[in-house]
Amino acid sequence: MDRRKAIKRIGASFGAITISSGVISLVQSCNSSTTDKELSFFSNNEINFLDRILEIIIPETDSPGANSLNLSKFIDAYVSKNIRTEDQKYLNAMIEEFIKMILLSEKKSSIKDVDNLTLERYFSEHIDNESMIAQDGNNYSQICDLFREMAVNSYRASEYVMVNKLGFVSIPGYYDGNVDI
Repeated sequence: MDRRKAIKRIGASFGAITISSGVISLVQSCNSSTTDKELSFFSNNEINFLDRILEIIIPETDSPGANSLNLSKFIDAYVSKNIRTEDQKYLNAMIEEFIKMILLSEKKSSIKDVDNLTLERYFSEHIDNESMIAQDGNNYSQICDLFREMAVNSYRASEYVMVNKLGFVSIPGYYDGNVDI
């Protein structure tokens, strides 16, 4: 499979999030905390890694961060329901490759052993840097760009941002049945 085509398809699907009843139901289903049984696509290891990367991209400030908004749960549901199976497998393989590269470089056995500053360093080295080649010979800028795109698009589609920042109302206007004629 062509790596660039798969990344473009995955990215295009995240970029094409529209306010539809399906997306609204996904947003509303992501209000509770994530448990192992609720994961649709990612493994526990990948979700923990994704949580940490998303929190690096969208940290907690005066507005909620990625972990507070359960963006990883939204991304998990979105990928499992809206991405083609072959692209899902490719995405899974890319995430696992990126994790393995970090573990090999840091000589750690688990991604939980790697601190957030180190993750941020690897992420910032590879994002928007097509010329950055890792020790294993791969270029991870595409997966880092995809992480950023997934984070930003799922943040924009979160209920908090839609209601508090964008003024979204789930019904197409206020209805008052008692109107003077």
